Amino acid sequence: MGKIMTVLGEIDSKNLGNTSMHEHILVDTSFYRDQYIGLMPSISEDKLIVKGENMYYLEKGYFGISVDSTRLNDVNLAIEEVGHFKNSGGSAILEVSPGGIRGNIEDMKRVAQNTGVHIIVSSGFYADGSWPPECINMSIEELQAYIEREIYEGIDGTNIKPGNIKIACNSLSATEERSLRAGARAAKKTGLSLTVHTGLNMNIGHTLQMANIVVNEEGVDPKKVIMSHIDGFFTNSLSIKDYILNYDTATQLLLPEVREILNTGVSVSFDTFGSLWNTEVVGSYRITDYDRIRGLLPLIQEGYSNQIVLGSDLFLKISYRKYGGNGYTRVLDFVEPMLRELNVSEKDIQNMTINNPAKLLAY
Repeated sequence: MGKIMTVLGEIDSKNLGNTSMHEHILVDTSFYRDQYIGLMPSISEDKLIVKGENMYYLEKGYFGISVDSTRLNDVNLAIEEVGHFKNSGGSAILEVSPGGIRGNIEDMKRVAQNTGVHIIVSSGFYADGSWPPECINMSIEELQAYIEREIYEGIDGTNIKPGNIKIACNSLSATEERSLRAGARAAKKTGLSLTVHTGLNMNIGHTLQMANIVVNEEGVDPKKVIMSHIDGFFTNSLSIKDYILNYDTATQLLLPEVREILNTGVSVSFDTFGSLWNTEVVGSYRITDYDRIRGLLPLIQEGYSNQIVLGSDLFLKISYRKYGGNGYTRVLDFVEPMLRELNVSEKDIQNMTINNPAKLLAY
């Protein structure tokens, strides 16, 4: 099938194994604090430290302004948490933190060495407010060149190279659209996979819009594109009031819209399994893993398993097993067994967890 670039060098794609296709291992998303803090009732800083008695606050939405929770920078703790993934049968992780939010790349290598997990890191750009300062005013061509330098020469002066390109858009601003097009052009040129994040101020319509930009306008092979967080945007409403007053309408799954995205030929990622936190403090709820499977199942039954990948999008310290979260193991420990109980075939499960990741990441 081809080769896949990991932090320890190339591997044969047939050796990739069971893969989580959307995770963060060492990452800093504390830039979100400035965007969130004005939206929330005030809270004392001592309640934002990750410890048992503060989970009451953090899991209801205050995690977004907790610098302690939004910085994953303890390499020994990362080794422990990724070790749980390995012990549950995991083989590989796609780490989707690009420059600007990505942790120390040499430490990422240490995690791989100490756990035996294949770690594939990403070049690219996250959303507005997180870019490396030298990139903010770059043109599409300059952003593309920046990505390609990491791919061909290595990250941060090392010989560690990315095996994926990640572009995150939270509003599809003009700046974010530049990065989307730059990432698409770099993917087309290098043959690497392209992961696209639909974010905070967007909806499933934006996911389709970005898929069309990447595939139809920039000419990327749709078989190399992953539209992430599809399970975060496929209900009509995430308002708690709507959930209570208009339950049937609010919780209706937007599967026709997901099918439209799939019919462009791209893959979609059900990648927020295992999140125990919510955003109750700002009046919204988070769908459950049961709802995620409720949406995933009919798509599998309709024959789309060769365009779906899975993950947990762990980016918060409060999601670690150490602090009572599901860590990186929710797909392995719950989702796969539940799909088997629902009579999903082993072929379909292997497509989503082994075969599709290998095809997408191989070059």
